[in-house]
This record gives sequence, structure tokens and C-alpha cells, in this order.
Amino acid sequence: MLIFTYVGYVTQEIRYEGQDRLDVQLEEDTQALDEVVVVGYGTQRRVNLTGAVESVSGSVLENRPITNIGQGLQGVVPNLNITMNNGGAPGASSNFNIRGTTSLNGGSPLVLVDNVQMDPNLVNPDDIESISVLKDAASAAIYGARAAYGVILITTKKGKIGQKPTIQFSTTAYWQQPALSFHNVNSIEFLTMKDLAYQNSGGSGHYYNEAIYDYAERYFNGTYDSPVFFDASIDPYKYQYVGNTDWWNELYKNSFSSIYNASINGGNDKTTYYASLGMNDQGGILKAADDKYRKYNANINVSTNITDWLNVSAKIMHTYTDEKHPTGGTTAMNPTAYSGLSAYSGMMKNDLSPLMPVKHPDGNYAGQGSYTNPVAIQAQGGNAIYKQNDLWMTGAVMLTPLKGLIINADYTWNYYGKATSQHVRNFYDYTAVPGTENYYPWTNPSSITLTNDDDYYYALNTFAEYSFSLAGENTHNFKVMAGYNQEMKTTKYHFTGRKDLIDNNNPSINLATGEIATSGSESQWAINGIFSRINYDYKGRYLLEMNGRYDGSSKFAKGQRYQFFPSVSGAWRISEETFWEPLKNVWDNMKIRLSYGSLGNQVVGDLGNFPYLASYGVNTQYGYLLNGSLPVAVSAPGLISPSFTWETVDQIDVGFDASFLQNRLTATFDWYRRNTKDMLTAGQALPAVLGTSVPNENAADMKTLGWELSLGWRDRLSSGFSYYIKGVLSDYQSTITKFANPTGLLSQYYVGRKVGEIWGYVSNGLYQTDAEADAGHDQSYLYSGRWGAGDVKYEDLNGDGKINIGSNTLSDPGDRKIIGNNTPRYAYGITAGFDYKGIDFEMFWQGIGKRDYMPGGSSFWGFTSEWDTPLKTALDYWTEDNKDAYFARPNWNNGGNRQTSTRYLQDASYIRLKNVTLGYSLPQSVVSQYKIQRVRFFIQGENLLTFTSLIKSFDPETIDNMVYPISKKVSIGLNLTF
Repeated sequence: MLIFTYVGYVTQEIRYEGQDRLDVQLEEDTQALDEVVVVGYGTQRRVNLTGAVESVSGSVLENRPITNIGQGLQGVVPNLNITMNNGGAPGASSNFNIRGTTSLNGGSPLVLVDNVQMDPNLVNPDDIESISVLKDAASAAIYGARAAYGVILITTKKGKIGQKPTIQFSTTAYWQQPALSFHNVNSIEFLTMKDLAYQNSGGSGHYYNEAIYDYAERYFNGTYDSPVFFDASIDPYKYQYVGNTDWWNELYKNSFSSIYNASINGGNDKTTYYASLGMNDQGGILKAADDKYRKYNANINVSTNITDWLNVSAKIMHTYTDEKHPTGGTTAMNPTAYSGLSAYSGMMKNDLSPLMPVKHPDGNYAGQGSYTNPVAIQAQGGNAIYKQNDLWMTGAVMLTPLKGLIINADYTWNYYGKATSQHVRNFYDYTAVPGTENYYPWTNPSSITLTNDDDYYYALNTFAEYSFSLAGENTHNFKVMAGYNQEMKTTKYHFTGRKDLIDNNNPSINLATGEIATSGSESQWAINGIFSRINYDYKGRYLLEMNGRYDGSSKFAKGQRYQFFPSVSGAWRISEETFWEPLKNVWDNMKIRLSYGSLGNQVVGDLGNFPYLASYGVNTQYGYLLNGSLPVAVSAPGLISPSFTWETVDQIDVGFDASFLQNRLTATFDWYRRNTKDMLTAGQALPAVLGTSVPNENAADMKTLGWELSLGWRDRLSSGFSYYIKGVLSDYQSTITKFANPTGLLSQYYVGRKVGEIWGYVSNGLYQTDAEADAGHDQSYLYSGRWGAGDVKYEDLNGDGKINIGSNTLSDPGDRKIIGNNTPRYAYGITAGFDYKGIDFEMFWQGIGKRDYMPGGSSFWGFTSEWDTPLKTALDYWTEDNKDAYFARPNWNNGGNRQTSTRYLQDASYIRLKNVTLGYSLPQSVVSQYKIQRVRFFIQGENLLTFTSLIKSFDPETIDNMVYPISKKVSIGLNLTF
């Protein structure tokens, strides 16, 4: 078999049978233009798109060691912004955003899986065929009420007509550990720094008893073998701690995880089928806990042509998850547990003294009631177990009674259930003297909390599409679509909890004797709407699309419930004009796009599903005794604005699509402006005699300006070596254009304020002598004590000789000004790879090009109180021997040194090697002998490298050490196809 290839042309395989001559004519490859992209309620050829739509294949998710699709899409689609608020915790979900800041009330894209709304975090990445991102209002308007901030369309895999059964199996095993590590100071550094902070805060001499310094130094040098000692003259009951604990190493570990997927698909001349099973078993990295997450997916999709004009299909998807985390003592039954730890949190608390060991020499965990020991809580404080069942069933029919006419109808039913069991287990904080131990306070008393969610959802879609041409084929081409959509969801939640378990190791409601608490809620929401779309093109050259949807939402009162959302978009394929012909051999395709649309946002923040109704406050056990019992109390409701209605989102988009050099080089660019109008905020200030809070009104506007660029190059050499590189880059900024803030208070939004802006002081460095501090500006507003050598000095911007915030208004900001903005800007991703003789390689880099960040807390400053423990990065502090230091002299009293200022503003931009893969596929001549189509082995790495200018105290993706660390992963895997 001879293979003939050339860039820009379709590969041909011709069997050689000894001929003297072979004449081969290659056909131009128009795949890039003919690619079909999923859009709202249908598909379109990419070349005919008039809106801002980005589509990626499900292959970008294949074999990645991830638990949800968000982790695999980060940095792949320009201006699809994905964050993980719970970091790398087992079972943590991803949050999606399209094109930046949405509304002051929040708002996220509508995510549809095969045309129904679904949690994308529960979908098996291996079942995904393609993902389309509808970014502009024109392409999203067809979905109306919930699509104001874009739509993500996920299409799952199906069988193909005439395809023999194909069985696929893949497995991935991976090892993970924190991507970055952050270590506290050692014991000697800690004692030295704490003494300085103590002395600079008004103390004298040592902070601790002299013996602690002696024992700590001996233990540090290896001449004393215990991290504790007991001296009754210091404390008659407790050990004194003198260890040298690196808490990061004690809290986190390496762990093992695995992923398994199997599927079968195929079809005959009438019926297609696809069925799959998947399991994702993710182990956590908490060293003393057995935190984990398991997800099981089952999927079956069958379609059959009953007649030439009738197709019937059905799909069932089921997801079951089971996860386990330490509770940290924080549950509904223990709402005042101040351990600072919770189910998804990290464990690197600010008060973990290096002097404290993990355990006493007798094997009991350290703490003694004076410190929180996260390792003890991991091991002994009880666990939270979460279980989810998500079942989807869809039936659909498609009729094609006439040429060009397609009628579709589908009905989906969903049950979602979540059951949780949250056990708080009390345990003793042991001391040096038996019998003097006490319970650790923040997991006492013991308790059990059980919660249940039972949600039901259904969706009905009916729509018809008719395609026809006038004045000959491919001259005046029309496609008209109209349809109806209706959805409803009911939710029910309840929890029951009880304190004081009889058996601490058997957390059951019926085995507890203490206080009982119970609560619950029921709610619902519904939408319905009619929609239509008209597509027109003239010879594939001039393209026009008009969308409209008349949508209703139950979240608004009658009279405000329905609204019409229109959009229009057009494109000019300038490369199809005759004057473009001389450029065709270099510049293959050029399309200019323009779109405008208006959408409504039904997201109403925390106001619930019935924000237009005034709700009474109910207390079933009011805190006063009447006739020997606690009465039921009902409080008056707040006020509701009579004009409460939709937020409106208008968006204009201008862009182009281009390809060059026989489609080897591709480029896409979009610029957009999004105006969010009538955002719900507190209305105009009213007199205090009103007696209640000001009602929310549609009283604020915001604009977002942004752009996005995608560039790609793909080529195949005559040797068979193929390679590619793709880069995406995007940016956005949002500005308030209307807000009720007549005095211009900086503590509120104001007209002209850029979302994310940082107001701060300008710092002129550190005072080097007490005399210089005495002669400096009056900084007593920031700290009323004496300023001296090693303290931060600030610039007097308004020239009044005092450093302060003035009246904290735009007209009088004192000595502060805008010094930065924490909006993540210039988000980018770079993918590059090659394929040659069975070897495939790909690497993917993701990053943020610009972001300002002002950190805080002991992770940055070192000591903000006497209970803090600094990280290593805080050691560069001012002393007489280190006058060029970054940080001020240690001091937990002088908060003036810890103000937001230009000196300590951080550059939080970064670039991270998100994924690198090396694979090898066995030759076809080898595997075909065993009736195997493909055998591929691969090794892969995730988050292996990170480069950032941010101080080495934080991961730039989370910037919070109490967020569960993002993991670095190394995996091996196997793909089999039969």
C-alpha cells in the first residue's frame, strides 16, 4: 500500500500491484471549512458561522489524569476562564466563566450536555465527542434567560451507521503530590524572629522561658533527642515544645489514583449504539487522613431509523460519586467550630509552631489545648462522607417528512440525590500529666449530621428546521428553525443532627443523646420560551443570521416574567470574491464577522427562586419562655421593589477568521463589548426611620471590554513527520457605568471604577534610623505608637504632612491611589506536539500574563499576632545587619507596616506546564495479527513546572495556603482498540 500526502490535500492510499506507472491526483482538503460545529439546537459548517463560536474535540480531554472536564479545558479555549475554588481536593469541582466579569450578582455560562442542562463536573470526560463555546450574544440568544453569559455545549459520543463493533479500553494510573510546597521557618529562626517581634511590640528580653531556647537549640543540633521536655515550674501539667517540625511535610503526602474507561460503539444500516463504563478513583494527599473521591459513570445511547423518515433514539446516563474528607469539626451541628479547617480546605494553618511536634514521645498527638494540630484532626476529628446519584433519561424522535425539513422532539427526566454524613468526633488533647487532659475544644461535643437533597428536573424541546435554496442550488440559501423549550426543577433539602454520641466510633442519630437540630427547604423554578433562527447566505459569500427568543422565568412576578431577546449577526467571506483570487495561493480564507444581541439574566444573587415575594422570618424556638415553652416567632419581611425585573445584557462582537498556506496557518480574532444593565443592588439610601434595609432595585450598570486571539500552525512533512502548535490569548476589563454612590465612597462601587482595582499607599521604602522616622510624615493614623528604624515609610500624596485615607472618597482619597488591579489579564495557552512513526508528543502550557495581587496574613507578613508562624519567605526582614530587607522589622502591633502599598504589591502572573505527554503506538503490522486495531502506551505529567514572579509563599492559581493544594501528577497509561 502506497500513501500519498501533501499539506492542504486529502491523503490517498493506493495499492501497488507492480504497475510501471501510477497517476495520482490529490484532492484539496477542505476539512477545516467543512467541519461541522454544534450550535444552539443544531449544527453548522464552520465556514458558515457568523457568531463567536469556538469548538474543540473531546480528544483534548483524552487520557488526562483529571476528575472533571474543567481541569482539562483550562487554557484551551480563549476567554473560557476556569477556576478551582477548592484547589485540588478530591471531588473538587471547576467553575466556568466566559469573557470575564459578568454581573455584580454573579452569573455563569449555561452548560448543556446533549441539549439539557447538566453539571459538567459529573460528566465522564471520556464520553465527550466535542465541546462548543458560544461566546457572543448572537450565538447564545437562542437559549434566552440563562445564556446571558455564554453557553457551553457538550456533545457525547454516539455510534455510526455501518460501523462494525469497536471496543475501546483505556487505563491511567498516576501519582500525585502538591505542585508547589511552602515551608515554615525552623525552630531557631522562629525563636529569633519571635523575640524581635515581641521586643518591637513593646516587650523586653525573651518571649519564652529561657529553658525553651536551651532545649530547642540542643534538639536542633542533635544533642537532645526529644521534641518536648517537662518542667513543673514552667507548667505543672503540660509539656514544653522544643521540636523542629516542618509542617508542610507532615500535612501532605504522595498518593496514588487511577482511571478506567471501557466503551463499545458501532451500527448497521439502521441502528447505531454507544455504551460506556468509567471509574475515576482519586486519592487525596492529606497525610493522616483517608480522603478520596470515586466517580462511576454509565452511559448508553441508541438510535434507530424506524423508517426512512422516522428516527427514534434514547439515552441513559448515570453518575454515582462517593467521597470522603475530614470534617475539621465544621458542620451544621458545630457552626462555631473555630479549628479553621473544613471538608475541602487545606491544612497549612497560620499558627503551626515549628516547636510543636506532631506527637508527644508517648504517641499521643500534640496540642494540649493550646494549639490546633491539623494532623490530629485529620486522624481523629471525624469524616464527612458525600454520595451523589445523578440519573438522566432522554427520549427523542426526529422526522424528515420532506426534503430539507427536519422535526425534532426530545424529553429529558433527571433525578439528582445527594446524601451526606458528617461526623464530628471529639478526642482528648493529652498533656504530660495523666488525668489532666481535656477534649480538643473545636470538635467537642461529638455529633452526627445527616443531610439529603432530592431534586427532580425535566426538559422538553421541540423544534423544526427547514433548508431550501432559491434561484438555483447554492445561490440564495435559507435555513429556518423554530421551536419551543420548557424546563422545570424542584428541589428538596433537609438535615437532621444530634450531639453527644454514645459511641464515638459509631456515628448514628439513634446513638446520640444530646441536642437535636433539624431544618429543611423546598423550592422550584421553571422557564419556558419559544425561539427561532433564520440563516441566509448568498453563494456562501454573504452570511446573515437572526435569532429571537421570547422567554419567561418563574423568578419574576407576573407582568415582569416574559421578555424578548433578539440578536443578529452577519459575515462576509471576502476570500470568495473574484478580486481575492490572486491571493488564494497564500491567503486561503478570510471571513469578517459582526454580531449584536440582547439577553436577559435571571440570576438574582442570594435572593432565592422567588425574590419578588416578601418572606417572613420564622423562628420555631424563640429565645423566651412563654407558658413554660419556647414560642414560635414570626418577624416582619423586608421591602421588595415593585419594579424588580431582569438584568439586561447587550453585547456587540467584531471578529475575523482566516487561514493561510493551504490551511496550515489559521487565525481567529474577536473584539467585544458587553453592557450589563439594570443589575440588582441596594437602591437609593432612605431615611433611617424606614426601620428596615433598602430594597434591591435594578440600579447599576457595567461594561466589559475584551478581545481574544487564536493562532495555529499544522504541517506534515514528506517524511511523514507531522507537527503542530496552537496559541490562544485573551483579555478583558470591566468598568462600573452606573451606581448609586453620590458621595463617591471608595468602600463602594462608583461610576468609573474598574472591577478589581486596588487602592493603596505609595511606599518610599523603610526608615533606616529612628531619627529619620521621627522627622518623617505623621503616620499615626496607621499606627498610634512610635515609628522607628525598620518601619515602612509612605509618600504624602496630598501634601498635608499626614498619611491617611482622607474622607475615603474619590474627591478626597487621602494618600491612597489606584496602584493595581487583581483582574487576571492576558490569559493564554500554548499547545505544541508532533507525531512520527507511532511516537506522539504533546505539551501544553497555560498562564496569566498580568495580575496584581496584594497578599496578607502570616503566610506573607510573618507575624501579624503572637500566635502566628512565618513562612521561610518572611525571613528577609529588617535588622541593623540587613538594612536592604524586603519586609519591615517584625512587629505584631504595628499594623501600619502591613498596609496595601506599592512596596508589597505582587506580580501574580505565571506560566505552568499543565500537561506533557509522550506516547507510542505499536505498528499496525504487529497488532493486526491479534485482531487489535490499536495499542498505545503513554506517560504523562501534569503541573510539572511553574514559573512566577509571585513571592514563593503561594501557588499563583489559588494564592491561599488554606486552599487544598493543586497537585503535580505523573501518570502511565494504556489505550486498546479492538
